[in-house]
Amino acid sequence: MLLGVWRHLWKRHPLRYDISYWSIVFPLGMYAVGTQEMERALDLDFLDVVPAAFLAVALLGWTLAFAGLVHRVVKDAVLRRLDQA
Repeated sequence: MLLGVWRHLWKRHPLRYDISYWSIVFPLGMYAVGTQEMERALDLDFLDVVPAAFLAVALLGWTLAFAGLVHRVVKDAVLRRLDQA
């Protein structure tokens, strides 16, 4: 997330869909699930909040990546249709 802030806010790289964003979303979800399973297996109740927080972050990331994908597909389809007209 810090690299994303650095890339888009500091370096002013345009915020556009890139397939590599999925490689960020997947580890967030896996961290949430892995932490939850470790918390259950080792009975570490103090970790209760961590999986829920990372699940929320992972779902937000997944939603943003999916919205970017849909936007790009629709935009490309509209541009192709305009070029054909």
